[in-house]
Amino acid sequence: MADLNMATVMSLSGRVGLVTGGGTGIGFMIAKAFAANGAKVYITGRRLDVLEKAAASVTGVPGSVVPIQMDVTDEESVKAGAKHIEGVDGKLDILVNNAGIGGSLRDPDFTAKKLAATDPFEPETVQTWTDIFALNTIAPFFIVRAFQSLLIKGAQSRHEGTASVINVAYPVTKVALDKLTLVLGTSFAQRGIPIRVNVLAPGVFASQLVSPELLEEIKTKPFPGMVAPIPAKRQGTEVEMGMTAVYLAASDYTNGAVLSVDGGVSNIMESKMPVVVHGLFFQTEAAGPWICPKSNSSERDTACRLRRFGGKSWVSPEFKVQDV
Repeated sequence: MADLNMATVMSLSGRVGLVTGGGTGIGFMIAKAFAANGAKVYITGRRLDVLEKAAASVTGVPGSVVPIQMDVTDEESVKAGAKHIEGVDGKLDILVNNAGIGGSLRDPDFTAKKLAATDPFEPETVQTWTDIFALNTIAPFFIVRAFQSLLIKGAQSRHEGTASVINVAYPVTKVALDKLTLVLGTSFAQRGIPIRVNVLAPGVFASQLVSPELLEEIKTKPFPGMVAPIPAKRQGTEVEMGMTAVYLAASDYTNGAVLSVDGGVSNIMESKMPVVVHGLFFQTEAAGPWICPKSNSSERDTACRLRRFGGKSWVSPEFKVQDV
C-alpha cells in the first residue's frame, strides 16, 4: 500500500529551495513552510538586513533559511546568486518567483493616492506600469533561465523526480504570468526537461503591501477593486499559504496548474465583475447551471455563456438576456 502519511509524502528533506522576495510577506510564509518541512531555503531581496533578520527568526525546524542579497531585475545580480548556490549546493530543487509589486517602486504613497483619487486611473504612469511588469513578469523568465541548469541537477538528484518552479501571480500582471508559466512548462516538456511550472495565485495575505486597517475592513467590505466582500471574510493565514506552496513543491504530478488560495476571490472576479462585449454591458450573479441554445447571433451566444454563471443579468435596453 502506498505511503499516505503526509509527513512523509510532503517532506522536503534534502531539497534546496529559493524564494525571491522571501524576507517578508507571502515569500517569508513560503520560506518558513519549506524549512519546517526539511528544506534548505535561500531567501533573496534587495535589503540584506531584512533578509538576515527574517532568517535568524526561523529556529527549531529541520530545515534552514539562508539570506542572499539579490536584485531580481538585475541580470548580473541574478547570475551571481545562481553561481553562489551552484558553488555551495550544486543544485536547486525548488524555485519560487515571489518578488512582486502592485504599485510604484518610486512613489511610496502610490497606493494611498489611488485609493484617495476620484479617478483611480489618474495616478498611473507609464513608468509605474513598466516597473510592475519588469518585476512581476519579465524578471521570473530570466530567473528561470539563470537557474535552469541547477533545477535540472535538482531533478536528477532524485530518482524519477522533478524540480519545481512556482510563480506567485499578482493582480494586473497575473494573466501575463499565467501565459509565461504555460510557455515555460511547454518548452520544458517538449525538450524532456523534468521541471514543472505552476502558478500560485494568492488572495489577501498580511504583507507590506496591505495595511492592517485594510485587513480589518475586508471582513465586512469589498477589497479595493472588487465589487463584493471576500467570501471567506478574512485574510489568509501563513499555514494556508505554506501548505499550498509545499504541495506544489512536492507533487511531481502537478504541472501547469493555476492554484488559487484566495478565500473565494476568484469566484467574485468570475461571476460578479462587469463585462463589456461589443458595446453591451453585462453584470452577472452566481447561481445555477445554464444550457445555451443554438443561435445565429454572436452577441446572444456570448450573453448566454455569461448567463451560465448567473440567474440574473443586467444588460443594455437594446438587448435582453432573458430573451435568449
